[in-house]
Amino acid sequence: MLAISLTPGTQAKEPFFEMQDLFGAVRLPTIVIATDGTILAFADGCRLCRRSEDGGKTWSAAQKVGDSPEGYPNAAKAIVDENTGDVLAACPSKGYQHRSKDHGKTWSREDMKVLPNQAGHGALDGVPVYTLGSEGGITLKIGKHKGRLLMPVRFWPLPLEKEGNADEHWPYCYNTAIYSNDGGKTWQVAEPVQTGTGEGTLAELSDGRIYYNSRSHMSVDHRRRIAWSHDGGQHFADWSVSDELLESAAFASKFATQRGYGCNAGLARMPSESVKQKDVLLFSTPDNPGGRHRVNMTVWVSLDGAASWVKKRLIHKGRGDYSSLTVGKDGMIYLLFERDGIKQMSLARFNLAWLLAGETVKKP
Repeated sequence: MLAISLTPGTQAKEPFFEMQDLFGAVRLPTIVIATDGTILAFADGCRLCRRSEDGGKTWSAAQKVGDSPEGYPNAAKAIVDENTGDVLAACPSKGYQHRSKDHGKTWSREDMKVLPNQAGHGALDGVPVYTLGSEGGITLKIGKHKGRLLMPVRFWPLPLEKEGNADEHWPYCYNTAIYSNDGGKTWQVAEPVQTGTGEGTLAELSDGRIYYNSRSHMSVDHRRRIAWSHDGGQHFADWSVSDELLESAAFASKFATQRGYGCNAGLARMPSESVKQKDVLLFSTPDNPGGRHRVNMTVWVSLDGAASWVKKRLIHKGRGDYSSLTVGKDGMIYLLFERDGIKQMSLARFNLAWLLAGETVKKP
């Protein structure tokens, strides 16, 4: 097992793993941890929420988040404002968000002011950006942008309500982000990440850089697309592909034999309170490179801020689709994912010791 230093008071060094079902046949998971330690598991694009106040051992019944409507184009994503303790379920494509000031117990709806980027993308009176399928957001903790709320989003050239996820539009899609410097009152759409991407994840490293990991609709190499921001998520550069994080093929596309289709993924950084290493990242997605099915839900670990991925461990061998990751200050890891042909949404709860006892990632 790789040597890694845990900080005092974290989860025991003995491997721990547990899995339970939280929702039935719903999609679009997001999991976050409120500032009081309450774990919030969201489903159906943040329309439903379950709360745990005991580290994921027991859960409340599912509650509806405010007046969130059904339907994928309305899908929101959650972010915890670590400056105020508020939890937001943001839906920029519709110009509203739900806010909770009591760690997910109650919610109120408010308008969401979204400012377009330099290309004019993101304006509600034009073509908006969508949180649909992307990972949840984060509060930046380092540098001059400390306190900024940052969330991955995606741009479509035509509204989803009219065209859906049509193949011919993929070359014109791109991932980006939205950020807020005023606690979510105003959101700015960032500049593009890369064309042909959709459903992104991001994490802040100890030097303030933002690591952006994207699903790719257009690749023939089945590799995740990587980009970096050096200004708190406003611009993205240094594009590359991952040689270790690979995707399934295009089982849902008429171009299945020509190019990849990929999958949503989860991403989280281990909190500084839980490990002494600065940039321990976790990544989750089905592990079936180039395959026609989303199977083998797996979590990878990087000990050097995504420069390399050294270990991976299988969570569920059968069908596994979208996923979301978060980590408590005590080092407990939470993975919420769609399971068994989207018949269940399950929560896997485990520690780093269990994960590091997994398989060594093969170098290309």
